[in-house]
Amino acid sequence: MIRRITAIVVNDVRIRFRRPSTAILFLLLSACAYMWVPAPSTGRTLLEINGQRAIYNSAAVGMGTASLATIFIGLIGFYVISNALRRDVSTRCGFVLASTGMRGGEYLFGKFAGNLAFLFTFIGGFMATSMLMQLVRGEAPLQPLVFAKQYLLLVVPGIVVVAAIAILFESIPWLSGRFGDVVYFFVWMASIGVVAAMTDKSAQSLHWIGIFDISGTGYLFESLRLTLHTNSVSIGSSTFDASKGVFVFAGLPSSFNLVVPRIGTCLLAAPILGVASLFFHRFDPARVRVTEKAKRNWIGRINALAKPFARMMFALAPSGGRASFARSIALDSMLTVSAMPIAFIAMIVFNVLSLVMPLKSVTGLLPIVFGALAITIADVACRESRAGTTALVRAAPQLRERFVIWKLLSSLVIGFAFFAGAIVRFALVRPAALGPLVIAIMFVCAAATMLGVVSANPKSFVVVFLLFWYVAMNDKGANPALDYAGLNGVTTPLVMTAYAALAIAFAAGAAAFHAFSLRRS
Repeated sequence: MIRRITAIVVNDVRIRFRRPSTAILFLLLSACAYMWVPAPSTGRTLLEINGQRAIYNSAAVGMGTASLATIFIGLIGFYVISNALRRDVSTRCGFVLASTGMRGGEYLFGKFAGNLAFLFTFIGGFMATSMLMQLVRGEAPLQPLVFAKQYLLLVVPGIVVVAAIAILFESIPWLSGRFGDVVYFFVWMASIGVVAAMTDKSAQSLHWIGIFDISGTGYLFESLRLTLHTNSVSIGSSTFDASKGVFVFAGLPSSFNLVVPRIGTCLLAAPILGVASLFFHRFDPARVRVTEKAKRNWIGRINALAKPFARMMFALAPSGGRASFARSIALDSMLTVSAMPIAFIAMIVFNVLSLVMPLKSVTGLLPIVFGALAITIADVACRESRAGTTALVRAAPQLRERFVIWKLLSSLVIGFAFFAGAIVRFALVRPAALGPLVIAIMFVCAAATMLGVVSANPKSFVVVFLLFWYVAMNDKGANPALDYAGLNGVTTPLVMTAYAALAIAFAAGAAAFHAFSLRRS
């Protein structure tokens, strides 16, 4: 049994670390750490309390970077590892495993352990990079054990639970697709708010609610409150008052009342995996077919009801004619809509509402439209890679070299179809708002194309966009840089120019990556 589980773990880790997207993700996370721990000479600091900044010792840098790692684990980490079971179905390896004596529990535990191994290795590398960051800042000697303690208390419980939740979501049919990706995002964000709110009501400790503190947010806030005796704490590139001097942060406490809930959080993985085992099909061909049909939950039923409308749209398109690049773009756009007919209904509803609702209500509706657009186009650029039809597409005229522009234009067709009513309304009533909206559509479509081409996985774009979308929604116009579509009325020409430049950079980056892939193949 140990040998079988070990083989699953080793293979999973090898597959994940061989992907270029893993290296890119690690570099991006390391770059975030560099910005998260600014040099004091810039007037900003990692940890600020009542205007004072903390000296960059191992406790302060370890705690600060560990808090960043918890965000990565809870959001990006889940989407990176939540394809372990699906990969074995698509490659048919799972059916080979099902013909052996391996039990379903062994397989699930092996996949869970593989998730753990990958996340621990990834975060271990990030912790080593953060240690180098402390040496670069050079304010205090490096204490590896103190550094590791901050990660142990903050990050490890999140790794264990997220690794188990990823298995659970893949085992439940209606949570194994893009709908589950969106559900997880909002559940995760809601859990942070609930734990933080309940922690604020506790004057002593986290008590039982700390067991459900998967992100470590409640433990972090409570620990800082008990250690520093203040609620005025800022973590991550904050301004400070140099005249108030500095203070030494001793690290997160490890008292019994605070540590026991963290251990309880780790133990949550057991019941989560138990529930997953109840839904796991063990690659039984009959049950796998049932699982595919089971995806017809309420969303599946809506898709089924919308299929006649999608077929009608295809029927209106000319069935013959000479092959051309423009025709390829139109057919790819219609393929996206036909694969998700609910998107066709959403287009009609959004466009009608955009034309008949008051203009202020239309502005409030558009963020929802952007969310629907993002979910619809997430797999446009990686559809062929996931379906194994890349070679077939590359054999088609003009598509091999123009793949990126083909996918970008296909996404833009869908994007403008979603916003057609709003574009007409703004052009007639508020022309000044038209430019930011068009740039935002191009920005979102270019980001989807770039992340789809680079990662070959729609989850990459879904999580990045949802995080950006959530932050922009909650900012409510406080920061002009986040008003990407001008919906809050605070955007500036410089901000719009920046988003247009980002759209061009994303498209160029995707083209460069695709060209490199062609040369390598």
